[in-house]
Formats: sequence, C-alpha cells, structure tokens
Amino acid sequence: MKSTEKWGAFVLSAAVLLSAPGYAGASTGSLSGSKLPQPSWTSSSVYDTSLASAHDVRFVASRNLVYAHTVQHVQKSLSPIKDDGYLESITAFDAATGNQKWSRTFQDQNGVYTTASSLLYATNGDVYFVGTFSDRTQHLYALSSDGKELWSRSIPLGSKVYLLGDESLLISSLQEPHRSGKIQTNVTRLDHSGKLLSSQLLNGSLLAAQGQRIVMDTNRQIRINAHSWMPSSSPTIEVYTSDLKRLYTYKFPASVHLLSDSLGPTILVQNDGTLLLRGSIAGTVNKLFAFSPEGQLLWGRVIPADSVIFATNDGYVTYSNRKLTAFKLDGKVAERILDDSPGQFVMLERSDNGELQVDMAETLYILDPENLEIVRAVSNRALRNDYAFAYAGNVLYAAESGALVKYALSE
Repeated sequence: MKSTEKWGAFVLSAAVLLSAPGYAGASTGSLSGSKLPQPSWTSSSVYDTSLASAHDVRFVASRNLVYAHTVQHVQKSLSPIKDDGYLESITAFDAATGNQKWSRTFQDQNGVYTTASSLLYATNGDVYFVGTFSDRTQHLYALSSDGKELWSRSIPLGSKVYLLGDESLLISSLQEPHRSGKIQTNVTRLDHSGKLLSSQLLNGSLLAAQGQRIVMDTNRQIRINAHSWMPSSSPTIEVYTSDLKRLYTYKFPASVHLLSDSLGPTILVQNDGTLLLRGSIAGTVNKLFAFSPEGQLLWGRVIPADSVIFATNDGYVTYSNRKLTAFKLDGKVAERILDDSPGQFVMLERSDNGELQVDMAETLYILDPENLEIVRAVSNRALRNDYAFAYAGNVLYAAESGALVKYALSE
C-alpha cells in the first residue's frame, strides 16, 4: 500500500464520496475487519516522525526483503536552493527477522534534494529510483537487492519511467508540440543492467506502458495560449509491443474523449495483450473499450462515472458506491457489496501476492480478484497515522511510529 500523497508510482485511487444501499442478490462483506495481532517483530527506528514520513512499503518474495521508502521535508532555510524539497531514502529489512540490511539516501542535506520521485520494484529485488532534483535535473538509479548501485543515468527533465512485463525499463520523454500541433515522444528501452535496447521517436504522447503493450495518443494538439495546448477531437491511438514494434492503429469517433489517469487507471492491459481503455462519450457517460491483442474492437461497455477500475489476469473489476463487480471479456462473473463505508479515497491495488486489495474507511479487504470472495478483512485503524503498508500471504508489513512492523495474521 502506498501513501495517498503524490509520491511513488502507480497509486490506483479515486475520490468516492457517496455510499449506496445494498444490491439485491449481491454478496456482502463483513462490517468490520478483525483487529491486528501483536507484532511478530518491530524494526529499529527508520525515520524521525517529526521530520519525515513513510511513503511506500513493498515486500519482495524472491529475496525475502521488505523495502521502506521514507521522505523528509527540507525547508528552504536549511538549503542554498530557494524552494522546499525532500531527502529520500530506501531501507531494506529482512522479512523474517526485521533486521535492517541496508539503507540508501539519494542526496545529503547540503546538496541538491528531490522535488518529485517515483520507485519501481523488479521481481528479483532490484529497485529503480527516479528522482527530479532541485537543480532541475532528473536521474534514474538502479540498486540491487543488496543495496549496491548497479548503474545510474541522467534522463531528460520531465521524463517518466515504466517497468514493462519483461522487466525492461521504458523512459518516455515528451517533446514540445510543433506549431502545427503535432507532438512526438522519445522512448528509450533499457535492460536491467542499463544497456540500451532500442530508442525511437514515436508520434504522439504516451498514454500507458504496461505488460506487453505501449499505447500512444497520436492526436494533434490545439493551442490555447502561448504556453498551453489541449488535445483535439477524434483521438487516435497507436499500439506497440514492448520491443517498440507497431501492432495497430485505431481512430475513435469525435464523440469519444479518452480520460486521463487523475482518478486512477484508465488503461488496463491483460496478460495476453488485450487492451481496455476508458473514455467518456460526449461528456455524458463513461465507457470501457476492449481491443483484442491484434487490435480488433471487441466491445464498449458503460461503467459508472465514479468507478475505480482494476485489471485481473483475463478481465477486470470495477468499484462504485461500495459495489465491486468482476468481469471477464464476455460478461459479468461476480458481484459483492462491501458494508464498510468508503473513505475520502477508495484504493484498489494488487497485493504483493497478487490478490485484490480494497482499502475502505475502517477495513482493509483482501479478495480473490476472479470471484470476489473475501480472503481476509482486517481493521486498518492502526495503520492510519503512517498509512504505508504491504500485504502478502497473510502477513502485513506496516510503517508505524518511525519503525517497520510485521503482523502475522491468523489463518
């Protein structure tokens, strides 16, 4: 689980402020989750709670490690740079004992500090830190599971970095629009050792890079004023494989507006390359559009406008007004009402062992994403202060009061 603040990568959240009565025929979750047990271990202090906070906790099964990403605010009075910024650290712990293995801070207090960052975690325990720094530079660092810096690379300011399905890295750097409104993006693909695999200048802006697919919006831009542009109507997408080979192009009707990801994920990629895109129709209803791996439009389905969506291996889940609904491509397969009220943010995420994690006002639900059966319901009240945790296989790792805590949940 990641903080709801704007740090880290791929937080799947949306503001959902309403609740609704139960749906006839739908399964119902328990009103409150079980209380957390006594901790199995509590680590040594990781951060000073008066100065810093934990923004992300991640469990990596292949190395039996737990990573904590912590961020300390730096006031401009303590630095020669004029703006406030952050000191950021990644600390690794042995998941069995809680012993600290290593820690890395990406700058010291007398040097440049970050103004934004994102982190990516590989299945082998490697960690990629993408930092934008107060000297207006941006860097990508690769750390091994033992904390050694494998390599680092300066990247263009404003770039975004993605971890693809084959665990290669994609760096996306959007170019300034041409005066005609045409836009292009330079994409660079690296392997885990930092070796350049390919680099291309693609038409459009990058919408998504997930699994085996890279999706570009090739729509021209319309100038609003001297410094601002907006997309024109009739969006066109171009879809590429992870090795930058173009698969297909599709032009939507002018009534379709592809939505941004400000309210959570708007593009889902399934294991076989099936693509789901979210759009609005003439500003009235939301639809998901499904494309086969080869690019055939399969269908368009209306979804509630306030939905949060989540990708399963061969389908998807929607959340709206306490109702979860699971779909395969050919239709609905399961539905469940969660009795707990939503908080300001409802978050749907993939837990670190592949289950569906739904965070409500009082309860953290862990569900089977295929049939929405509740695997576990745990009270999240004790997690609220720091609110950075990871669930994996009946174990919860959480940041609490400056330390990391392990809870072994009963079967």
